Amino acid sequence: MQTLLVQSCSKSKREPSEPVPALELYSGYYYKIIKKAKREDDFDPNIDICILSAKHGLIDSDTNLSFYDKKMDSGRALEIRDEVKEALKSRLHAHTYDEVLINMGQPYREAIRGIEEEIDTPVHVIEGKLGERGRKLKQRIRQSAPSSVGAD
Repeated sequence: MQTLLVQSCSKSKREPSEPVPALELYSGYYYKIIKKAKREDDFDPNIDICILSAKHGLIDSDTNLSFYDKKMDSGRALEIRDEVKEALKSRLHAHTYDEVLINMGQPYREAIRGIEEEIDTPVHVIEGKLGERGRKLKQRIRQSAPSSVGAD
């Protein structure tokens, strides 16, 4: 099953001297889970990752970025909503995905609010508090995880 994981950026970031791929820049909790699965060669190859950045909008995980400090709030989410939703729809038209998996807090979810009604691809949101969402993310992205684990 082909999945598009839409992961929010994180406040915690490296401060590299030159631009690095987004996946390397972010160092928050969920990124540690993703990077560990990749390091251990256990990341499900049927999952593509894109990142919702408070500064850059929807980007590929390999987009080169420099350090920045911008927080997502309701105003910023509203400001970039149309652009982000169009970018997500473009990705879904360019690639065939069986599902979209969303892992982000409420301020970020405001930037994609209503997307479920605008696309045909099923959308699953990883719900819960930080630790619970981390556990669910880990189960979804690892090849060795049971396949019956859902987002909810």
